[in-house]
Amino acid sequence: MSHCKRKGLTIKHTLKVWRFLDGKPGHEKQTQGLVQGLRELAEVSVHDVHWPADAKSLNADWQLRAAAPDLIIGAGHHLHKPMLRTRWHLGGRCVVLMRPSLPTLLFDLALVPEHDRVWLPRNVEPTLGMLSPSEVSEADPERGVLLLGGLSKHFHWSNEDVARQVQQIVQEASQVHWKVVDSRRTPDNQRQYLNLPENARYVHWRDTQPSWLTHQLSRSSATWVTPDSASMVYEALSFAGRVGVIDLRPKRPSNKLAHGVRRLQALGYVGSSTSGPLPLQDLNTVALAEHKRCAKLIMQRWFSAFLDHDAPSVESGR
Repeated sequence: MSHCKRKGLTIKHTLKVWRFLDGKPGHEKQTQGLVQGLRELAEVSVHDVHWPADAKSLNADWQLRAAAPDLIIGAGHHLHKPMLRTRWHLGGRCVVLMRPSLPTLLFDLALVPEHDRVWLPRNVEPTLGMLSPSEVSEADPERGVLLLGGLSKHFHWSNEDVARQVQQIVQEASQVHWKVVDSRRTPDNQRQYLNLPENARYVHWRDTQPSWLTHQLSRSSATWVTPDSASMVYEALSFAGRVGVIDLRPKRPSNKLAHGVRRLQALGYVGSSTSGPLPLQDLNTVALAEHKRCAKLIMQRWFSAFLDHDAPSVESGR
């Protein structure tokens, strides 16, 4: 626990974080990951600001000059202005996750996925995908997950082609008990195209609890994801199991999500459904820890006095 000594007394420092939330699970998992990384380095208190539900109380904080946050974080375009106004009224460092809709120079730091191809001034830190919380547990070689996205502006979706690839995956790994999980964007009739064998079970997203998928990913030795769901690809990479991407045809050659997947494949982080079972592909099984790397960067740049101990140096960029 970080502290300083004054006249024989130990004074503890707590990093005060205001976490802005827009109600979108994908955005909130990113800030959850960053908070998890910060808590591994220092004592942290978190004040959640739900926008726009907390707009009235936030405005009162601005007017009353409430206790200043040390760090303001958030992901999502609708949060940018209230985050910046909070810094203007109360102070603190303002860190935005993902590419902002406002100029990056307005923020103290922008954590932006590489595939967004943003120009990199000093206050932009490229990340290998989106940040995500992780859970330490041992993967079960007999458990696997397939995550289905759906209709998107980035990829063509074919019920028949997706079903063919899913069935090929579960049949080639017949010793694994698979859970095939759909999402809000999955076409309603996708399930009709699947004729799953006994080692696979279809799970509708409405039948799961918020923490259910995280637990499944933490125990899975193999996870397959459709590339239209970039947040799920990077969340799966936050765990120790092997990760593969189900093949979908990009709508444009310059597709940023397809570029991101190719980058991950080149680095050996993800496999391809066109290259056979995951155990036969030469993949890096070390979990991504971008949330930890970015947390160290933030602490070392501004809050070194809060650190429990000297953290290892962090390289900027890639």
